[in-house]
Amino acid sequence: MASSIGRRYAQAYFDLAREAKKIQQRREDLARAVETLANPEVADALVNPRLTLADRTRLALDLLEGVGDPARNLVRLIIQRGRIAVLRDILEACDTLTDRDSGVIRAEVVTAIPVDPELKKHIGSVLGDKLGAAVQTEVRQDPEIIGGLVIRIGDRVIDTSVRTRLQQLRTALV
Repeated sequence: MASSIGRRYAQAYFDLAREAKKIQQRREDLARAVETLANPEVADALVNPRLTLADRTRLALDLLEGVGDPARNLVRLIIQRGRIAVLRDILEACDTLTDRDSGVIRAEVVTAIPVDPELKKHIGSVLGDKLGAAVQTEVRQDPEIIGGLVIRIGDRVIDTSVRTRLQQLRTALV
């Protein structure tokens, strides 16, 4: 989940993208910036106190050649404010805002067993009916839940896993 600082930067960035009617392009630019600056050597250099602020900013902007000016300006700003660590949070919050703007809800579904594409589609359909919106599902397998489902939609978690039921039973018996 994105930090509150990341959400504030994302809201400002998203609002400017929406005004310019370039939400998808700006989101892609931001994703490219995150991917480029996530390189461990680059990330270390961007927080290295031995480099001047101007050198760190120049390094980042040189690496982001070809990325749109709004994303570059955002990177410049967060480096100058010592908040480069929230860049991934900004992207995550921007994705949430983009989805909300387009009426799409993202759901992460965790299962104990592999899920075939048809079941994945069915889960998305049922969630879409319940939520009244288009749902994009990402399915992940985690054998530790033993059985059932864990569904994460934004800040909400619906946990019907066997592991959780067993933990609840253990707590009730003790």
